[in-house]
Amino acid sequence: MALPLLVGAGAAQAQQILVMVQGDPITSFDVNQRIKLVQLTERRSLNNKQALEELIDERLKIFTANRYGISIDDAEVNKMFANMASRSGRTSDQLSQALAQSGIDSRILKQKMRADYVWNNYVRGRFSSATTVRDSDIFAALSAKGADVNQAQRTTEYTVRQIVLVVSRTAPPALRSQRMAEANALRKSFSGCDAGVAAARQLRETVVRDPVIRTSADMSQALRKIMDETPVGQTTPPEVTQAGIEMVAICNRREVVGESAQKREMRNELQNKQFDSQSARLLAEARKNAMIQYR
Repeated sequence: MALPLLVGAGAAQAQQILVMVQGDPITSFDVNQRIKLVQLTERRSLNNKQALEELIDERLKIFTANRYGISIDDAEVNKMFANMASRSGRTSDQLSQALAQSGIDSRILKQKMRADYVWNNYVRGRFSSATTVRDSDIFAALSAKGADVNQAQRTTEYTVRQIVLVVSRTAPPALRSQRMAEANALRKSFSGCDAGVAAARQLRETVVRDPVIRTSADMSQALRKIMDETPVGQTTPPEVTQAGIEMVAICNRREVVGESAQKREMRNELQNKQFDSQSARLLAEARKNAMIQYR
């Protein structure tokens, strides 16, 4: 909803109503806030007309989704806001303060989050059965990019064992450094999973997980690079985690028939294009049927 209009002649001008969308006002203040928000969060520049049209779309997304019983309460929006703050190492209050320093009311960002959430659920709910991507579509798209279609039908399978040198979260830095030194020494002497795992089990407070099989299609590009650069019978570099110092032993690596990471990424890309197309069509439909009154 638009922010409440301020009192006073000067404030009234700053809060001039520019358009009514289904009876909901969008003011010049809202437009100014959207321009600042997009500049800060997306590094995009909008003029007043572009910002106004985005706000109209935002109001229509919420209105349309609500008509179909799709909504989100304030508590859930606040939780999403808190999660966003947490990902940047801040609390909700700290994120609100950071936005305020850029001249942005946190309610503006929460409103956008609300609109994105309900609209995504609305579009997916109406067209989930239609968003299908055939293998032939994927291979055609890969060929158009010059990719090897045969290779796209193969994936790398890794047999791995996770090794954790346990360190308490409250442990002093000296102990953490000591455990990291133990992990590096283990990695240096690691010579095959059988002998290496046996050596790891001799270390104090060290956990060795059972073997698991993972495929390259299920990994991020950065992780795939690490896994491929680590020789079979060796371990990945140790890293600090919440559990302590962790490393992964590569016990086996082989290429098998299956969906490659490249194929999965292309499938996701095509599905996203389908979603965007459906979203645009539904939004145009909502605009056509909505009451939009420019002032």
